Amino acid sequence: MWSYYNPVEILFGKNKFQEIHNVLKNKSYIIITHPEEIFKKYSEELNSSSNPPLSIMTNIQPNPDYKHILQLQKKFSSISKTVDYILAIGGGSVTDTAKAIAAFKENQDYLTDFVRNKKNPQVENPIKIIAIPTTSGTSSELTCWATIWDKEKNNKLSLAHKELYVEKAIIDPTIMINKPLGLTISTGLDALSHSMESIWNINANPISALHAIQASKLILKNLPLLTKDLKNINLRSNIARACVHAGLAFSNTKTAIAHNLSYPITLNYGIQHGIACSFTLPIVTRSMIGINKIAEERLQLIFNDNLKNASIKLAEFMRSLKVPLNLNEIKVPVQEWNNIVNDAFLGERGKNFIGNKEAFIASSKLMGLY
Repeated sequence: MWSYYNPVEILFGKNKFQEIHNVLKNKSYIIITHPEEIFKKYSEELNSSSNPPLSIMTNIQPNPDYKHILQLQKKFSSISKTVDYILAIGGGSVTDTAKAIAAFKENQDYLTDFVRNKKNPQVENPIKIIAIPTTSGTSSELTCWATIWDKEKNNKLSLAHKELYVEKAIIDPTIMINKPLGLTISTGLDALSHSMESIWNINANPISALHAIQASKLILKNLPLLTKDLKNINLRSNIARACVHAGLAFSNTKTAIAHNLSYPITLNYGIQHGIACSFTLPIVTRSMIGINKIAEERLQLIFNDNLKNASIKLAEFMRSLKVPLNLNEIKVPVQEWNNIVNDAFLGERGKNFIGNKEAFIASSKLMGLY
């Protein structure tokens, strides 16, 4: 028995950004986006239209911190008119921030209770969101949760509520054409991790698996080519399509052990999220040998090979992208890593994993992590 649910309307294609004018016709809205110059042309185009935004919030940072969101709430509370939509233009951090504003609006007490007191989010009639992703990685535009960081307390929290699926996701590969090499690799690997994590997952179902397999195949084939030809619109489109498949996969399963391992690596060692959540994928792949027949068969479909060879192929793929694959390279002490592993298997995402710690540790040694 299984079920599958994803209510997001997806508008996909080259130059689809222009559809936003019709979508927002006669609607009041605010824009949340990044501060960099490259994003200005999108907000400025809308600001000079016949229906300009009520506000443009541009100071969105990667890995949105709780205190920063509080500042944005204050700005939001100064808007006198009713806001019909939040338009999120940017990467996953922008869409995650939009979800936090949509959920808590100007009520800072609700956000504080959620972050500091771990209270269930009080989400009532959230503002509708339209997401225009500018990277292919997080798939936040296709999930109902958002990552909020409390850097002062060294915590990462997941805001999750079915009312926080965006209403529309406008995915335009032409917007992604000028993204730099490092960001292209990191976000692409994030999407690969989402895909594979949704397979070795207690919440996996036949539909999520189909999306995960397709996403993984597209990334493995197209990402190395894209790194050598960053302006290739067809390759950008293929990776954007892979990200859609990945989002449709893990929106129903959440992530698993590789992501749970990644959070302290990002928080404490500054490793980009896409790298932190993907460098253990070859290890986890090998650890799945003999664990679960259905998951093993699905993973084999990605690589057209058994899992021992698949893990080697995946490690070679990572190496071709210059991803660190051992503790010396990411500069994490062995004892600290052991603590991270123990904590990860006890965490929520770790409990989504259908494998076990013993097989993971054995695989780590075989794959040369130490």
